[in-house]
Amino acid sequence: MARGSIKPAPRFRGAASPGKAGLAIELVLAQLRRLDPADPAALDIVRRALVVKAPHASVVVVAAAKAVEEHGLQAVTPELVEAFTQLCEPKRDPGCRGRAAIVHALHAFEHWAPEVFEVGLTLIQLEGDPSERYDAAAQIRGACAQAHVHLMRADALDVCAEMLADSEVAARLGAARGIADCGRLDATAVLRYKLVLAPDDGEVLAACFDGLFALHRESAIDFARRMLARPDPRGDAAALALGSHRVFEATAELIAWCAQPMRSSVGSLALALLRSDAGNAALADAIRTGSATKARDAAEALATFKHEPAIAELIVAAAKSIKDKQLRDELGALAR
Repeated sequence: MARGSIKPAPRFRGAASPGKAGLAIELVLAQLRRLDPADPAALDIVRRALVVKAPHASVVVVAAAKAVEEHGLQAVTPELVEAFTQLCEPKRDPGCRGRAAIVHALHAFEHWAPEVFEVGLTLIQLEGDPSERYDAAAQIRGACAQAHVHLMRADALDVCAEMLADSEVAARLGAARGIADCGRLDATAVLRYKLVLAPDDGEVLAACFDGLFALHRESAIDFARRMLARPDPRGDAAALALGSHRVFEATAELIAWCAQPMRSSVGSLALALLRSDAGNAALADAIRTGSATKARDAAEALATFKHEPAIAELIVAAAKSIKDKQLRDELGALAR
């Protein structure tokens, strides 16, 4: 159906009345829930939903965008772009949920729309009480940075590099993940700079290390082993990266690192993620002979994989050596 033939969106009469507006929205949501993509009226239903101007319209837009993505209704992409622009008006999209759903749908369709993906890079929407303000648009900035990579924009690496300095975790996380997906070996320089520069949120650091491993595993291993010496969250992230990427040659280093004060919890998890016989043996030994804290950390880390009978048995067998009955029972129960 040509765009010019779209039926005009219905005016929700009595929209000033919350009761009537709420009823109208429920009717639209009901249509979207039972949407049949084979129905000739399906596109018109979605298009009308995307231009609803009643209060809380973003709730409808979220449902419409998800329906578009789920049913592959790519013919509605122009209306998705238009709805994104309309929701940029003040107070139209609390929590940025409507625009986030639109970004996700367009990204899934690999449909480049500068009105969304370029504008989204600079969106800021402060919400919450004055004493606890937060930026609800951070998730959109990060998603748009990732879209620049996945949709192969020439400036993708520049966009993500700038976004790594964003004030919000969600935006930086999207940028790090975008760089990890860019496939360019020289992009490791940006991730290294970010990791060396200063500590950050654990998720961001993990995404940066994951990017290094994805782009060049060998050099990432060397870098992560050196970063273990950092006495801050970067050292923790390096240990978890070596474990999660199963760098078996770093087993001895992780065992020694785990023995340091204040490293027990993260180090135990890193060893458990490694999934090596030597790492598991070290954790079992910590359960048998370590302090209550170290024993608990080791058991909880191993319990991540308690669905494997051998790991569950290892925890139970090690816990039997503990003299403190309460602690012995507590750790043994982790295997169940």
